[in-house]
Amino acid sequence: MRGVHTMIAEGVVLEVELGGDAPGSVENADAWVTLADGTRWTATFLTYAEIGWIMGWHRRSGENLSGGHVTCPPDLVVLAEPGVRAMLDAVVDLVATGGHESVLHRIP
Repeated sequence: MRGVHTMIAEGVVLEVELGGDAPGSVENADAWVTLADGTRWTATFLTYAEIGWIMGWHRRSGENLSGGHVTCPPDLVVLAEPGVRAMLDAVVDLVATGGHESVLHRIP
């Protein structure tokens, strides 16, 4: 599956770039968030499992001290479970608590 998958909840519009994954199983995705006030934000989502896979890849390739560390973009949200629904739930929670302002990257 390719393209962007959009979900909406509680004034949050989440657009997730799926790559080749299905909406229910995507574990590594870039996304765009639009809030009810019109502000736009970016997010990068990774599951714990995906981070482990990336570090394993680095162990084999020799990158990042052979898997000794992984670097993260400024808008990283780590999820326990895969899927666009988990991503939307996380963003809705961040917005409800005001955490989106320090975690996500605002698009000017």
